[in-house]
Amino acid sequence: MTKGFNFDWLDDTDNSMVLLETHFSKILATKLKDKYLSNKKITEIIGNEKPYYQIKNSEPIRVKTLRKVITCLDLNSINISKNINYYNDKSPFTFKFPIDLDRKESAILIGAFMSDGNNNANHPFYCNKGCLKDKILNAVQTMLPRIPWEIRNEKHLRFHPVVSRTLLKLGVPIGDKILLNPKIPKFIYRNKIYKKEYLTQVFDDEGHAATRASRKIVMGRNVAVKNLPKNFVSILTYKKTRYLKEIPLEIKKIIDKQPPNLLKGEQELLIEFGIKSSMRLRCITKYLDRVSASWVIEISGKKNIEKFNNKIGFSHPDKIKKMKKYLEGYT
Repeated sequence: MTKGFNFDWLDDTDNSMVLLETHFSKILATKLKDKYLSNKKITEIIGNEKPYYQIKNSEPIRVKTLRKVITCLDLNSINISKNINYYNDKSPFTFKFPIDLDRKESAILIGAFMSDGNNNANHPFYCNKGCLKDKILNAVQTMLPRIPWEIRNEKHLRFHPVVSRTLLKLGVPIGDKILLNPKIPKFIYRNKIYKKEYLTQVFDDEGHAATRASRKIVMGRNVAVKNLPKNFVSILTYKKTRYLKEIPLEIKKIIDKQPPNLLKGEQELLIEFGIKSSMRLRCITKYLDRVSASWVIEISGKKNIEKFNNKIGFSHPDKIKKMKKYLEGYT
């Protein structure tokens, strides 16, 4: 397993606050005084007098200011991380840097926030209830113990903004996934465990278990379509879905070249586990800011579905039961 992938204090925003260990504050204050001799000179270098006294008195300091101090003193920012704690003046929680991201919880969170979650810069949230909500809460708290969270609108599990910055380091973009059309972050490709955990999460969020009626596992994603002719877009009705047979061939050719990057990557990951799937366009829908295309991956065939169940599988209890019932029907 590859090591050394962390969320460190330098990955946080300039205006985020950190709290130095007391002994380290004293070391920095001494080094500043030894190098620049007077408080006046220190103030000129740092920008104002407040940061020096914050360091001297072991008070919270902004990331951008600490970065300047570390640069002035020519210290190794990596080696000092263990002496720096995240600090939040609005919520009673801290954590020590660096945060180890090289773990399966990161893969779970990437899958969740690339699916039913949204990496909002101010309040990242995951939109699900029950066991999946508990799973994501546990993953976040494993990496960031005691982090504040709340439930909004009954099922929106909302987190402190530092989660957004952590997700960004993992490769989850901030903003609307349908418009951005992101790819699977490189982190997922670090090992097979991460690939498996990621796929389980996205199929939990976006997928449907096989049943005797459907006889296949289905997982779908949407993406904004670009370069559609204006005369075609103008005749579409707001929020009315057009299925494949209602889409002209020349329009379908344009859409076929723009499948969701996530779904393409997920199909490729399935192949790595020896699982075959087909990908197809289902329909399009017009919204105020875009025309959205809905695509699906379908896994069919008893052996193929068994392979998915054994190598990837769902973690949602209801979907596990459906799969068991479906596969037992063949025995």
